[in-house]
Amino acid sequence: MDTELIAVCAVQIFVLALVVIAIVVYLLRNLMCRSRLDVIGRTLVITGCDSTLGFDLARRYDQLGFRVYAGFDNTAGEAAVRLQADASCRLRIIPLDVTCTSSLATAAKLVKEQLPPSEKGLWALINAATYCVCGELEWQTQKHCEQQFRVNYVGVVDSIRTFLPLLKSGKGRIINVGSLAGGHNDPEPGLSIYSGTKHAVEGLSEALRFELARVGVDVSLIQPDGSFLDKCLFDQHHKKMNEMWNEMTPELRLANQEIFIAYHDRVAKSKSEELEMDDMENASRAQTPTIPVYLRRCFDDALMTKSPSDVYVAVPGCATRFRISLLFFIPSGLRQYIVQRKYKHNIANILKV
Repeated sequence: MDTELIAVCAVQIFVLALVVIAIVVYLLRNLMCRSRLDVIGRTLVITGCDSTLGFDLARRYDQLGFRVYAGFDNTAGEAAVRLQADASCRLRIIPLDVTCTSSLATAAKLVKEQLPPSEKGLWALINAATYCVCGELEWQTQKHCEQQFRVNYVGVVDSIRTFLPLLKSGKGRIINVGSLAGGHNDPEPGLSIYSGTKHAVEGLSEALRFELARVGVDVSLIQPDGSFLDKCLFDQHHKKMNEMWNEMTPELRLANQEIFIAYHDRVAKSKSEELEMDDMENASRAQTPTIPVYLRRCFDDALMTKSPSDVYVAVPGCATRFRISLLFFIPSGLRQYIVQRKYKHNIANILKV
């Protein structure tokens, strides 16, 4: 009996020791993988710097010591001029249209020619170029739908294909910007086309990660919440709204008039509130980054840690993260009810529903 008791105790101690060792190894490995890399002598390419997100990422990583190539659709625009004025001599403003293969090829050739001999290749490609049109599927024009897929998905694919040889040479990493609206957890009615493009980027990133692992290129997906990206993406809203209305059939106008007006009034109100906030921030914009801390940390981790995570969910707090996670686990019927109720509530003051 005593022998059996001793054997049981020995097994328990052995199992406990294994658990403790596993925890210690996990913590040590996590600390080692999360340690920061030296940024000096590393080159980045960032697309979509005309937007707030790309602009602030270019400025931040230039300040941290990276050699940054900031891609702009309009290199003579206000944003490009302001960034160049604020930046160090390391930063380069380059023309880069992700929907144009010749523009991408020219940019890649320029980067390759200007890489210093000490760098074997490109350290990172950040695909920040994004295009969004607010409106339900049947409202949007064919041009709106095609442009969102050209920029948000095809542009990402073409950018990766163009810069991949340099990324492979540098054992670098690809950072794709997705959206929570592009996942199953946080659908956003009124952004169905945009959500579809971001869902495609999510699938691309997942499969591409396995393809490129054998050549030493990491792929990370960052999924920001809509509260920050709204002010980056909903530019020229009234112009796009008028284009939708002008191309609608009389029958479609009659059937959707109330909800169409209510929806776009809500978006315009949200946009005007954000512009007021921007006016307050512009005085200190040159010195203070406008990327929220929680989003900035995701990009920093994906770019500068030895072993970046596959997916970063960039939300402002634990409550938001819990709500999004909860939507994934509840029955689909209940999830649909919650999302539809939120959609109606957002325009209830005008529709009186």
